[in-house]
Amino acid sequence: MPIVDGRYEAKISTTFATVDEGIEQIKEMIQRSRRVRINNVPVKLLNELKPLLKEKDLKIILPLGEKPTEELKNLGEVATTKSRIYVDFKGKEANTGSLVFSTVIFNVTWLGDEIFEVSTMEYSKCVKCLRETFETAWRYSKKR
Repeated sequence: MPIVDGRYEAKISTTFATVDEGIEQIKEMIQRSRRVRINNVPVKLLNELKPLLKEKDLKIILPLGEKPTEELKNLGEVATTKSRIYVDFKGKEANTGSLVFSTVIFNVTWLGDEIFEVSTMEYSKCVKCLRETFETAWRYSKKR
């Protein structure tokens, strides 16, 4: 943790002002990364990201009940979650998903085709822990 003006300082997370701003940051991160792990994001977003995911070290865990397309299978390893993962978002039971990179995790809160919020976790210990959480989820997912 760096010392700034005589005190420790660390940026922990970001909540983007708009969903579009968050999605643009996700796209930039995908372009810079070799390894991408995607868990429980809306299929509509996944379809938007597909062109950027070519030739990446990619694992995708689809939302409950979704079936992988041949196009997704050709991009990387695909599984489907066997559990319902949700948050209480302003009184609504909304799904929560993530895009995992080496230094940052993007969290996506959504329901149906609507994305309510995009945020990040940037604190390195939490990023490491959440990467391990993805690997555990992968082990317990239904492989296709």
